[in-house]
Amino acid sequence: MFTIDELAREAGTRTSTVRLYQTRGLLPPPEIRGRVGYYGPGHLSRLRVIERLQARGYSLAAIKELLENWAQGATLAAVLDPHDELGAELTASDFAALFPGGQVDPEVVARAVQLGLVSFDDGGTVRVPSRAFLEIGRELAAHGVSPARSIDEFERLSEDTRRIAQRFVALFGEYVIGAPVDPVSMPDTIARYRTLAARAVQELLDQALDDLAADLGVSGPSSPGA
Repeated sequence: MFTIDELAREAGTRTSTVRLYQTRGLLPPPEIRGRVGYYGPGHLSRLRVIERLQARGYSLAAIKELLENWAQGATLAAVLDPHDELGAELTASDFAALFPGGQVDPEVVARAVQLGLVSFDDGGTVRVPSRAFLEIGRELAAHGVSPARSIDEFERLSEDTRRIAQRFVALFGEYVIGAPVDPVSMPDTIARYRTLAARAVQELLDQALDDLAADLGVSGPSSPGA
């Protein structure tokens, strides 16, 4: 069992975030003992699910609906149905609107398909696996960044992050898999390790962005939680 401070620390988040999720109905209330609220493994798992869904671009309102449907017995496949309004799905005209002047560049589209950024069904609907990258692409386009340049940056970022992930996996293999581990706790260990890796990368990226912004004479927090 965890106090709220212990739960936040274990999940790699803030106590204010835990309270926010409770207020929004995403996290069940704690068990009250005396004047102290205690949280269990289920709360920790729920926090990690919320974090993963946010990383995929879901809003808190959408996550709440997903979790409510899941709690009512719907399978994850049904909850995450690509034909649901929460799915990252575009019509052909919406997809064309991502390009300057609405003129779709076939070469850019071919690269996007090859990289797994988009796919097309027989009805002409465009399926985007990652809502996060869809929103990022829209933001970049709004600032005048061409789809071709966005894909260039995505490809470079993908290569960089894969190298980072490989180092974390090697570390995990050496110090976790290579050591005696309780198989029952292994899923939680893996989830915790993923959280630590993502948090380390986010912290360093935030710091680097702040340093570079300072060099340009621009101030302001780069952290999404700030």
